[in-house]
Amino acid sequence: MFLPLNCFHFISNNMHSYYVHDYSKKVEFYNKEIKALEKAFLLLYLFRLGTFIVFVACLVGVAYLPENWFLPVLSFVSFCSFLFAVKKDLKLVGHQQWLKKKLLVNQNELKYFSHTFKEFYGGDEFVKLDPHLAGDFDLFGDHSLFQYLNRSTTSGGVLHFAKSLSKWTHEVAGINNKQEGIKELAGKPDFMENFQAAGMLIAESGNEQARLVEWLKESNQNISKLKSLVILYPVALSGILLLVILGFIPFNALWLPFSFSFFVVFMKKKIVDEAHNKLGRSAKTFEKYSNLIELVEKENFNSNFLQQQQLKFSKKGSKSSQSLRQLFILLEKFDYRYNLVVAILFNVLFLFDLQIYYRLLKWKKQHRDVVADWFESLSEVDGLIGFARFAHNNRTDVVYPDVESGDFCFSSVEMGHPLIPMKLRVNNDVSFCGQPKLMVVTGANMAGKSTFLRTLVVNLILALNGAPVCAKSFRFSPCDIMSSINIRDSLSHQASYFYSELVRIREIIDHVKANPKTLVVLDEILRGTNTKDKQTGSIGLLEKLISLDAIVIVATHDLTIGDLEHKYPEIVTNHCFEVELENDQLIFDYKLKNGVGKKLNASFLMKKMGVID
Repeated sequence: MFLPLNCFHFISNNMHSYYVHDYSKKVEFYNKEIKALEKAFLLLYLFRLGTFIVFVACLVGVAYLPENWFLPVLSFVSFCSFLFAVKKDLKLVGHQQWLKKKLLVNQNELKYFSHTFKEFYGGDEFVKLDPHLAGDFDLFGDHSLFQYLNRSTTSGGVLHFAKSLSKWTHEVAGINNKQEGIKELAGKPDFMENFQAAGMLIAESGNEQARLVEWLKESNQNISKLKSLVILYPVALSGILLLVILGFIPFNALWLPFSFSFFVVFMKKKIVDEAHNKLGRSAKTFEKYSNLIELVEKENFNSNFLQQQQLKFSKKGSKSSQSLRQLFILLEKFDYRYNLVVAILFNVLFLFDLQIYYRLLKWKKQHRDVVADWFESLSEVDGLIGFARFAHNNRTDVVYPDVESGDFCFSSVEMGHPLIPMKLRVNNDVSFCGQPKLMVVTGANMAGKSTFLRTLVVNLILALNGAPVCAKSFRFSPCDIMSSINIRDSLSHQASYFYSELVRIREIIDHVKANPKTLVVLDEILRGTNTKDKQTGSIGLLEKLISLDAIVIVATHDLTIGDLEHKYPEIVTNHCFEVELENDQLIFDYKLKNGVGKKLNASFLMKKMGVID
């Protein structure tokens, strides 16, 4: 039994409200938890104050009543209680920060639901990955696909996600594998929430991974000599101290080991400082990475894709989260050298700088071959959460595509643009298979041609990444995407609009020659020349692409291009977006229809706006 379309919209709207309610409940819960912690902080503050006052009062009392044994005991108990309260307070502060990040995750998701996501990072810097694709289909910047989907909290994850919108695999198995991973993650909202919250706890400068990888690539010193030094020196110093205490050698003999320690530390100061400068500032970030990796390590994954990522964290028989935590602890200790008194004392007694440096070199030797894999896998999972959140939040409005090998095919039912709110979205069916293939889309101004092109390509990019798409059904063959839509002239390069467009068309032709399985998307080509030249040139270009076995979609106002259907009946299909005039008002339904568009509206709009009489 088939349900009418309005029933699907009713079910979808109700499920949408359910998901919003779910996030709202979590926001309410975390707000209550945070307020409850504020009361606990107040009680702890009063307890700390009380125990400290008792501690000080008892110390004063001991001075006046030295024979009273109860006062020293009470002083010790109150001091221990004070320390316990301080430790408890620090633990609660950490828990409060954790709850605030989980609260923020859910508050952000409510904003995404309402399509008010402009405040989030748009990734403008990633336009350079593929300027044409990014500019033509709003992949980055304000109100972009990146801004709507990105949930990455590590610099590597953000870059990985941005690259996935510009470059993708053509392997059917790889896409299906990734699709299974996204599908599984979408069913784990608690894991995604915890992962995002943990990632938000510590901000990155963005080059921590690069600094660590650069340090790992540096050649090691002779670690065996350094090992002998850091082991033998404390032993020798202990022996000399014992001899001094026993009176076998004079006290001033200690100047020899002390002078030696200063000399050795000074000689190694340059290389130790270089290591500290490269890694010291990244300590907190490595702690963050270790927490994120631990979440992945502990999660029970069933999909092959996510299991493969987990395996990268357990190479060489140890968990990478523990190894990164060891690095974090070493770097935390390294910072002791910033305290001059501690640095002098520890270096004199233990050669502290060299002890830490030796342990860092030992860590490097053990892990240098696997750290890059850790970061790659972490970035993969982090980047995947954006697609998984999209899948989770739109479960009733999206479908996982069927990926096909062999000849090119694209077919979709009820396909809509993910950046348009569901209540405003108009969906369309489209299907074109085989090579070569030319789909001509005509229609009036503002009827929906450009939006249709963006809808098709954006959903195709999602599908190529294994993500679900906004449609009732969707099947496709992996392909490249080349486009010419938002061409701009360049005064700095002395390039006119027409010349810039020709350069882009030349790039498209060259790419199609090398990669025939390329979807070419064109919107009103050759706008920079006169009507006759435009018609001749446009038809010549499209016939050239047909001869190259290309798959082409072109949106145009030039109705004569539709005549190509008569010349190439098995290759060219005509579709259009029409407009109706009712009560002196233009009515757009934004529905794709078969045939060539016949109705124009430019002069009508110009008259309505008083541009012409």
